[in-house]
Amino acid sequence: LSSYGVSGPVTFNVLNGTYDGDFSLNSISGTSEANTVTFQSFSGNAGDVILTDSYYYASYVAQLNGADYVIFKNVTFDRSTTGSGYTRLIELRSGTDYITFDNCVFKGYDHNSNSSNNSLIYTYSSDQYDGIVIKNCTFTAGNSYAIDLRNGSTGGTGLEIINNTFTDTHGGIYAKYFDALTIRGNTIKGSMYNFGLKLEYCDGANVVEDNSIYAPDEGYGIQLKYCQATSGSEAIIANNLISVEDYGIYMYQYNNYHNVYHNSVKVRDTNALYYYSLNL
Repeated sequence: LSSYGVSGPVTFNVLNGTYDGDFSLNSISGTSEANTVTFQSFSGNAGDVILTDSYYYASYVAQLNGADYVIFKNVTFDRSTTGSGYTRLIELRSGTDYITFDNCVFKGYDHNSNSSNNSLIYTYSSDQYDGIVIKNCTFTAGNSYAIDLRNGSTGGTGLEIINNTFTDTHGGIYAKYFDALTIRGNTIKGSMYNFGLKLEYCDGANVVEDNSIYAPDEGYGIQLKYCQATSGSEAIIANNLISVEDYGIYMYQYNNYHNVYHNSVKVRDTNALYYYSLNL
């Protein structure tokens, strides 16, 4: 795969077992929207194929370094028993685009320390990431954000985070510099102390809808900062169910042209909806 690339779509059906040791995928010649590379469990059950790294100092299980059009389906990434200083599972580096995680399981380790070392999916490099799709997955434990996409650069497109479940991951989703993203149908619950969903510098017609955030000790349900849409192509925050400690929907600075409607929000201490802007 590394030496010769592909000339058509390729699927690796992985036999049942636990595979111990990190791995990297670099650029694969010949991949395209039609010529994808898929790694999936042969049985179709994510619990049958477990990718892990028991080495205490390992900083990831899988690193994607310039790989494009790669799909992981029905597999488990697990560092729940390592007790190491890192429980990062997926590390995305520069030049990595069009990556899909479908029906995968991500298991971190509860360090009781808020560090990006413990983010389960993490963008390591400053780059424009396009076409990242994370759907039908489950995330448990960890002490940062389950999906931590804060280190990109302006203009990433095609981000879809759909129908995932996050339990006790400290924080849910952090996206920065992605335009016209879709975050829909996710459930974020349990012992959460950071943000359920945090968007910064995400411009265009973003769609944030049908998400459930139930975390009684969490400071923020949804926070937006510097997310600019336009008249006629507004962003949407709709039909979300939120129950947190302090702020339900917190729109802080320069969030223009957002339609916010049909959300049910309950907070214990502060504001269900808080809007603060230096520019309307």
